Amino acid sequence: MVAIAVVGSGVASITAVRTLCTSSLENNLPVKVTWFTARRKMGSTQSALSKSPMVRPKPGDPFFDYGCQYMSPVSAVFRNELERWHDLKLVSNQFEVSVLDAKDDNPEMTKLESPGWVGNGGMGPMLEKLTIQTREEFAGRGFKHVSGFPEVEQQVTSIHRDESTQKWFLNTERKAREFGPYDYVIGCFGHPKRTDPFLKPGGDAAKPMMKFLKGVKYNQFFALQIVLEKGLDKNLSGCHILNHDVVSFVADNSKKPHQIEGLDSVGLNGQKPHITIISTAKFAEQNQKANRKMVQDRMMESFAHLIAKESLQGLQSKFQPKIHRLNFWQDGRCVKVVDESDFLFDTSVNLGWCGDFCVGPSVDGAAISGTSVAKFCIKDIEQSLNDGQSGKQDSRLTKWKWVDSDNTVDIGTFFHLSPYEEQISKMNLAKKKEKMARQYRRRRKN
Repeated sequence: MVAIAVVGSGVASITAVRTLCTSSLENNLPVKVTWFTARRKMGSTQSALSKSPMVRPKPGDPFFDYGCQYMSPVSAVFRNELERWHDLKLVSNQFEVSVLDAKDDNPEMTKLESPGWVGNGGMGPMLEKLTIQTREEFAGRGFKHVSGFPEVEQQVTSIHRDESTQKWFLNTERKAREFGPYDYVIGCFGHPKRTDPFLKPGGDAAKPMMKFLKGVKYNQFFALQIVLEKGLDKNLSGCHILNHDVVSFVADNSKKPHQIEGLDSVGLNGQKPHITIISTAKFAEQNQKANRKMVQDRMMESFAHLIAKESLQGLQSKFQPKIHRLNFWQDGRCVKVVDESDFLFDTSVNLGWCGDFCVGPSVDGAAISGTSVAKFCIKDIEQSLNDGQSGKQDSRLTKWKWVDSDNTVDIGTFFHLSPYEEQISKMNLAKKKEKMARQYRRRRKN
């Protein structure tokens, strides 16, 4: 029996697990998959009835999507997955998205031709239900799910390898519990503050992967959540803001569908607008240590001017906004991606890795990466079973390198923004030139 451990809680891990399970069952392979999940992902959808980000919104409750705001598929892999999620009544594709160019003399929202996809009841509850659905679908069929949330005592935090048997083991905090042995391990998370402590106990076997993953870089955002006492005159659902110093995206979460049976296309009537305002990455970088009141006022003022067409005082008088939370999102979108590879895999030790940082900063990218690493793993297993030894496919260690992620807005890649691709490319080029100029000035100063 070939034992595979998959570690992660996002879309990359879901597509990896499903591909491993379905492929091994279809091809009658002696494979056992164990999926380790931990924290809530996809932006940890937050209840608007509590200040705590750990409180799950109940069906019908107002909520805020904190991180991922909506999805826009481009690949067949992810489009098929979204259709499956739709059949499960977990997503809808009627979330209207607009674009507003702040450089226009009189900036107005222009609706994009195709809508976005959103989770019913928020991205967090959607992903949690997908996790449960996957667990139930493959239960008793060579699959095991180990949940580390809220069961923190089962949360794996590190990895090590027994070189005498060439098997991997996973450990919880302080090695209180050990899982294994595993022939293959696939990691589905990317920030170095998590990959470093997880891989370091793996010693020389994990060192090449850990060293490369140190190159994963994310931008940062402020996410301001506000509640308006009455609706806007503008038909706001989601809106990308181009060419603005402070704000990059605005969404009205009350326009997103809720977790109610039979309701998969529209939000709840009469609910107050629950607005998420996301800053530009540059504004967050410049003001991450600034006074929070100043940050709130700047973001609120930008929203008032661009969307509500009011002054800050006019917005406060007319709509009586109440601030729910101001979040600082440290893990925004990946600003670098792996060049010419959809995943990472070191066949010398059977250690793989996946995530949107391998493909592109989007949920689509995460789905492609998870699917691709699982297919590679299955192919390697088939070859090893046929040859009686490890498949030894090209580990591609020497080929891994990082490149800048292009043609994206601050919060990620969305295919239906293609009419604005040239404009966005010019914006990215201007940002790169400005960054190079800052670096040059620092060198001169030093």
